Amino acid sequence: MNKKVIIWMAGILLLPLWVCAQGVNFRPLSYTEAIELAAKENKMVFIDFYTTWCGPCKRMSKEVFPQQEVGEYFNRTFISLKLDAEKENGLELAKKYAVKAFPTFVVLSPDGTEVFRTSGYRPADEFVEKIRKGIDPRWSPAGLIKRYEKGERTPQLVDDYATLLLEQGKTNEGFGVINDYFNRLSARKKVKPENFFLYERYTLNFDDPKAQYVFDNREQFVRANGKEIVDKLLYSWLRIRLIPYFSLRSPEPVTAEGLQKLKTDIEQVKLTHTRAMPDLLAIADVRMGGNVREYLEICKEKFPVLEDQDRFLILLDLEVVMTESQEVKQLAVDLLRSNMQVADEFHQRILRMKMLELEGKKDFTLQAEIDAVEKGKVIVMGWTPQGMLQDTFDFTDHRIRLNMAARDTSRLTLKLLCEELACPAPRLGTYYPNVSLMVVPGEYAVMKIRAEKGKVPEIDWIRGGTVAHDYWRLYYEQVDPAEAAYRQLTMTNMLEGGDIRDYKEEFDAYMQANKQTIMAFVRANPRSYISLMNLLEHYNWFDENEAERIYDQLPQELQGTAYGKILKRKLDAGRPYRPGTIAPDFVKKDMNGKDVSLKKLKGKYVLLDFWGSWCGPCRASHPHLKELHKKYSGKVVFVNVADENVKDLEQAKKLWKQAVKEDGMTWTQILNNEGKEEQDLLKLYNITSFPTKILIDPEGKVVARLVGATADPEEFLKAL
Repeated sequence: MNKKVIIWMAGILLLPLWVCAQGVNFRPLSYTEAIELAAKENKMVFIDFYTTWCGPCKRMSKEVFPQQEVGEYFNRTFISLKLDAEKENGLELAKKYAVKAFPTFVVLSPDGTEVFRTSGYRPADEFVEKIRKGIDPRWSPAGLIKRYEKGERTPQLVDDYATLLLEQGKTNEGFGVINDYFNRLSARKKVKPENFFLYERYTLNFDDPKAQYVFDNREQFVRANGKEIVDKLLYSWLRIRLIPYFSLRSPEPVTAEGLQKLKTDIEQVKLTHTRAMPDLLAIADVRMGGNVREYLEICKEKFPVLEDQDRFLILLDLEVVMTESQEVKQLAVDLLRSNMQVADEFHQRILRMKMLELEGKKDFTLQAEIDAVEKGKVIVMGWTPQGMLQDTFDFTDHRIRLNMAARDTSRLTLKLLCEELACPAPRLGTYYPNVSLMVVPGEYAVMKIRAEKGKVPEIDWIRGGTVAHDYWRLYYEQVDPAEAAYRQLTMTNMLEGGDIRDYKEEFDAYMQANKQTIMAFVRANPRSYISLMNLLEHYNWFDENEAERIYDQLPQELQGTAYGKILKRKLDAGRPYRPGTIAPDFVKKDMNGKDVSLKKLKGKYVLLDFWGSWCGPCRASHPHLKELHKKYSGKVVFVNVADENVKDLEQAKKLWKQAVKEDGMTWTQILNNEGKEEQDLLKLYNITSFPTKILIDPEGKVVARLVGATADPEEFLKAL
């Protein structure tokens, strides 16, 4: 068997080791204080380097360190520190002592010199023994090497020395020590309990000669060690040999002949307790048939009787169904989602990542400090391409931490459901403040929320992904004072039960400031996703030629997004009608039955206003249009083109004429509904929003195209 397979099998064998009473007394001391106290009390320093996400770290803290016998040994021997290897002092010391895995346990002498280290989860008795031997000169790494080189070959020394070599990554040397020792033993000594470690710890599978020796001499081993312990060992070897057959992938090809030979070996062993072996064999049979759907279905059927370690191995390999149909991938996702509990927290993260990959999603993580509130809830909500998203998260210790799976970048609202910030509101009952953020698959954001009762929350950025940072820059950092004032006015007005429509001037100032802020950001950041989003959302604010120049500066990956593709379609559709192009000619009847033709108006400036009696923003813009007509009618021909959203022509005429009269528009008026089948001016000029105003110069070229009630043509008319 090659080295690659040996290493893989070793990993499988170790999977089960995944990683108040007076337990270990971890002191709230600095490194320097711990060293000084250790020297004073004639002890060593023990440091537990952990991380918050590490499953084996949590197991050690929960299962091992609180035990009384562990505490008794550690408290009399060490000054103990517990350090987060990713924060402040812990991070610095982890670098100093080259900590690469978690948990890592380092023992120091009072002068700071490293005496011993080990890593990973171990049960309490094994852990204490490991540390005890590690600081004992006879059993320290140097002591083990010296004793082995002098020829000592006791079972305990061989076991500890081989373990040392394996922990140092010297796989061949470690197994060489074991095999040399095994080959030197007599037949009588090979079955003794003192040497059973050779088979429990260093025999990785049924193909190992040591395993074959146990198989061939099973009766002698049973007499010396007991049937239960021998059967347990044989079962573990057979199970490991079966793994490549019941999992969806393996380091080497598997065959039907190989599976049949394994079944024969299982029958010959005659285990007293087969546990889930028949169910694993049933899964293996279906797996060998090659039908992934049937494989997932039998896994679902058999999972309730399988052991957690076997369910975990099956789930771990489900990513290989990525190439299958969406229906099959969903079966795999369902199996993963309903069996996450088989793994510890760390390995659940791995399974979650695989599940999200199958769903085409990635995690977005948000961490936020909020000084105003110690604990509470937050509700995340908003629309995504897959529909409405809403989820609730608890937080404590002034820290919000959210983990959200997302397929698409989405703008979401974070409502702070905290009683300290709640305000009574006449129309809402209770108002809770909120902030907005961009959820970006694969990104993260760390920020601080400054919240005060009755005030609009503010956000301080700390670090995170580019898209979320750009969103914060535009909507929080670069907010104009008029925008900030209107946001607070809106909140105060709502809490007091007022009518925000009473503040038209403030609203107009807000809209103008908001427009300027957004347009300035887009122009200054043409390669930003947030710029693309706002360019599309506020497309009508920009000259289309400028919009195309910004689009051309977008990275190719942004041009390929959904926003980028929609923007490209809009640009292509509007290209024939942009400023600088020749406006298409038309002939329509006015309200008096006379022909109105763009061709006949050549040599004059013409302002076309597309509107409808049903369009509130259109009607709201007409008083200003009347002022412009009075001011510029000597230089510009004003032509209004109405389009009524009713099918009956006579009804359309009635609505149109009534609105013209009510709004007091005395210049040329056209009804697009009349003769629409022959010539539709909405299609001719690519009108998709009302109101739209188009200014045409004396040569028939488009000067400006203005969309929306707030788009004011006067800035162009002044220049005529």
